[in-house]
Amino acid sequence: MAGWTVGCAACDRRWDRVGNVSEYERQAVESRPCPGCGGYTLVCREPPSEASGRVYPGRAEAKRRRPG
Repeated sequence: MAGWTVGCAACDRRWDRVGNVSEYERQAVESRPCPGCGGYTLVCREPPSEASGRVYPGRAEAKRRRPG
């Protein structure tokens, strides 16, 4: 089973989660405050081996349209 981590950029706390994370769930978690410090700095990350080859719909097109 795949896993992912919720981490707080402000206080460096981390919570490991099991299963796959959808884009909707990622946005829902990242819009909440950290239960430890109260900062709105939560980030969801998948393990590097899985995240490196994954392409999310819409992101590739957005990167191509970006100037620079």
